[in-house]
Order: sequence, then structure tokens, then C-alpha cells
Amino acid sequence: MRPYLFAASLSFLSFTSQAAPTPTEVVESFIQAYNKHDVELMVQHTSETVRWMHITGTKVEVETSDRTEFGAAMTDYFETLKDANATILQIIDSGSYVSTVERVTWDNDGEHLSQCSIGTFRVKDGKLAEFWYFPAHACDAQVEAETIEKTDLPVVEPEIGVLQETQQ
Repeated sequence: MRPYLFAASLSFLSFTSQAAPTPTEVVESFIQAYNKHDVELMVQHTSETVRWMHITGTKVEVETSDRTEFGAAMTDYFETLKDANATILQIIDSGSYVSTVERVTWDNDGEHLSQCSIGTFRVKDGKLAEFWYFPAHACDAQVEAETIEKTDLPVVEPEIGVLQETQQ
């Protein structure tokens, strides 16, 4: 009986000694679940009170304010964009915050489209507690060239427009 007890103890210790995922790993796993269109798995990466927000100009709009709303919103999203796929182009972390530059690609009536966005995520206790997305925009020139070269995807122009320099 002792060998069984010893083996059970070892398996328990190896399970409990696994390090908690880093905030960056949580965000990367969340994006992987997005690419699988696995809403249930995405929801597992969020806290009960997760808030998804969009930053537009001087306003922060709350898209969803809990896990249930988030799951429903993503279900609707994937019904509309059945082939959406995200690629993390850049990622940086600072404490419990992780910021990404993401390129999302999708098909629209046979046309391949893409755009970029910056997202910032706050991770608490290994779960996404809240995240913010800035307005979608055309990916920068280097990313555009690589995108067109590798996939022949046209780039969607920014929703709001291109900023112009002004003199003061």
C-alpha cells in the first residue's frame, strides 16, 4: 500500500507545485482560445466581474461588465465573423498589466481583410479582470508589407481617419 500512497503524494505535489501562469501567459492563452472561437475557454480565462471596454477619444465605453455578458457578446461576435483570427504582433507586460498590438484577419464576402488594435489587459489571480481596446487602425507600414507579402490581405483603413499634423 505504501507505493500507492507515495505515488499519489508525488502526483499531488507535482500538481500543486506548478507555478501560476504569468499575466502574459494568461493573455496569450486567451487569444489562443479566441482563435479557436472557443467562447467557453475564453470565459474560463476571465473573472466573474470581467469588464471589456473600448476607448474612443475621451470616452471609455463598457462593452460587457461580467462573465455572462462577455460570453454572450463573443458568441454573437463569432456568429458574425466565423473566420476571425488574431495574431499578437507585439506584447509587453508591467506587473499585472499586459499590452498587445494585435492584427485581426477575417473574410467579408470573399474579400480577405485585416486591421490592428492595441489592447491592454489587467490580470488578477490568474484571470482577466478587465481589458481595454483602442480603436482599430491600419497596421503600420512594416506590418502591412509583411501582411500583403505573406497573405495578400488588403488592410482596412482606420474607422475614424488618419491623424494629420498640425502647427501650433
